Amino acid sequence: MKITIVVGGRWHAFDLAQQLHSHGHLQRLITNYPRWFVTRWGIPPEKVVSLPLTFWVVKAIYKIGGEALMMRCQWWVHNWFAKRAVHYLEGSELIHGWSQWSEPSLRWAQQNQIPTVLERSSAHILEQSRLLTEEHRRLGLHWPATHPRIEAMELREYNLCTAIAVPSLFVERSFIARHQNSAVLFRNALGVNLEKFKPSALPPAAPKQMGLKAIYAGSLSVRKGIPDLITAFQTANLPDASLTLLGGQSSELEDLLKRKPPCIRQLGHRPQKELVMHYQQAHCFVIASIEEGMAMVQMQALACGLPLICTTNTGGEDLLRIQGSQSKDNDQDIQQFPAGFVIPIHRPDAIARCLQRLYNEPLLWERMREAALELANSKLSWSDYGERAISHYKNLLQQR
Repeated sequence: MKITIVVGGRWHAFDLAQQLHSHGHLQRLITNYPRWFVTRWGIPPEKVVSLPLTFWVVKAIYKIGGEALMMRCQWWVHNWFAKRAVHYLEGSELIHGWSQWSEPSLRWAQQNQIPTVLERSSAHILEQSRLLTEEHRRLGLHWPATHPRIEAMELREYNLCTAIAVPSLFVERSFIARHQNSAVLFRNALGVNLEKFKPSALPPAAPKQMGLKAIYAGSLSVRKGIPDLITAFQTANLPDASLTLLGGQSSELEDLLKRKPPCIRQLGHRPQKELVMHYQQAHCFVIASIEEGMAMVQMQALACGLPLICTTNTGGEDLLRIQGSQSKDNDQDIQQFPAGFVIPIHRPDAIARCLQRLYNEPLLWERMREAALELANSKLSWSDYGERAISHYKNLLQQR
């Protein structure tokens, strides 16, 4: 097969390209990242088409005016890349494009009777806008809404493609709620580099012995549910417990984070190679996102042996369901799985109860830790992800 990837960014596209190249299926990777950066994934330079102008423009926009300015400029940036990417598709047998960056490529493929996969890493664009608007309003904040031309463009992409690739049940449900034909949806959970992310040779002592050490990695933003996460940790009120926050801070939560107690440590953005050390020193990973397709930090944490506490809107539910159904004797607000818990959004009290259980039940923590390691080693590699994607491509090509 000759597969071309079109992506105005990085996300997990480079990991997919790496898998396609290793199987001899990568025709081309078209991105706005510089070519030298992409080759870190082992992708030959001749397979990479770099259109870097938008890469540097986006960096400049964020530096000048932050997210609010970027939201206003979003359509022009995406449209510039999308119109130029279409010139490098010749020879492709299937196009896999990222949403908001691929409309001209999808139209080219349709004219040439070539199947297409549209990658949507977040909820349906209208559901995403609804969730984030309502969440900012709940917190008394203003959200710079998605550019209306971006929404219109993405809705056209949904109708132009052969299939829509989504990473989680949460995203799949958001499309079905917006009356998308479920037959075109292809759900494929993302992966993790198991060579980089692994447990410590000496695991930490049980939470009750040393105080529960919880960790979160990702941006410190409204979308990631940081206000609920902080409330949950304070509500749990566990002796000697700590919560470590890793990630860049958004301006909208500056006042909240200034008021956090000393037991909540904020370490800022940390490089990937340093994350492993922090995971290995923790007892559990907690994420309270309001809207997220699949947070890859969850796979990283599981691979390091951390039980997961996540909301239904993070993609973590897919990961935990791999090992079996929820327990029957559990709190109705909390779904318990072998390697962690799934709770509704806006329920810091439920997160607090999960933290308390891991602290008060050392055998439960140990069982969940072992289940997390078993899960990561059996189902969560990028190789598994790539094989599922390749199988899907073959089915689409056979249906032509």
